[in-house]
Amino acid sequence: MSFRSPDQLLLPWSPRYTISSSRAAEILDVSVMTVTRMIEDGTLKAYKVRNKPNSPWHINYDSLVAHIESIHQRNGLEQRF
Repeated sequence: MSFRSPDQLLLPWSPRYTISSSRAAEILDVSVMTVTRMIEDGTLKAYKVRNKPNSPWHINYDSLVAHIESIHQRNGLEQRF
């Protein structure tokens, strides 16, 4: 039996680059419920640690930055990142 090394992750991104849904809500200036809806409709990439209804979401930071950049591009604003 071999153990998986920490570098072999089951996720397509590193969990070190994730933020909580409450922090994402602060950054986007929306409610946590809106962030949850954005996760469910595929706007933000996220995962749950446990497969339980009350388990918190961990949001991929790169997907949050891409979403902010797309908002700025659609509205003709300068790049933030």
